[in-house]
Order: sequence, then structure tokens, then C-alpha cells
Amino acid sequence: MQQPNESNPHRAQTDGVRFTVPCYFARLLWQYVDSLPVQGIQLSSALHFHIRQNAGDCRVACVQTGPEYRHQWEIQLFNKTDILPDEIVVGTFGDRQIMCLPEELPDLQQRYGQVT
Repeated sequence: MQQPNESNPHRAQTDGVRFTVPCYFARLLWQYVDSLPVQGIQLSSALHFHIRQNAGDCRVACVQTGPEYRHQWEIQLFNKTDILPDEIVVGTFGDRQIMCLPEELPDLQQRYGQVT
């Protein structure tokens, strides 16, 4: 079951994200998604965040196709014991964006249709 984002009713997070991703990291990804159009980057139907972590050091790569976009950055996590998933996806379903784990995407597509 996806939970609405507290600040935007058109955004939600799946249970998989809520239980595996620290709140501060999910907020960071939402802020990053918000910054893309401001930078002139057109959002596609799915943004894939690939995460490589070594204790508190974290490398994040954002990848989308159609239009092609790739960017990566490094951050220090607040808590060196946080363990992040290897990938997080932000999919667009109509006017709603849902942050999920890749294994949750097929169920969302079955429920809401293909990402648009």
C-alpha cells in the first residue's frame, strides 16, 4: 500500500520505501526530483536512483531514458549504520508520482497502468 507524501498529495511512497529508506533520504530524492525541471531537464516516466554505499559514504546515480539523463553525486549519510536499497524508482502514473523499490514496480503498473 502506498502512503501519500505529507507535503504533496500527488506523491506517495510504497511500504517497501517507507520501511527501508530513512525519511531524510527519501526527502532528499524528492527535492532532487523537484530540482530537475528548474534545471531545464524534462522528467520521464521513471527515474531510477542507483545507490552504492560504503558505511556512511554513498554514491547515487540518477538515470532516465526518453529523454536521456544521467547524473551522479556523492553524499555522507547522517547515520553510518543506515543501509539503503541498491535502487529506488520514482514512477509517474498519470498525475501521481510514486517512490518505490524496483521489485514493487510491476504491481504498481498492474494496478495503475504503465508509467506515463
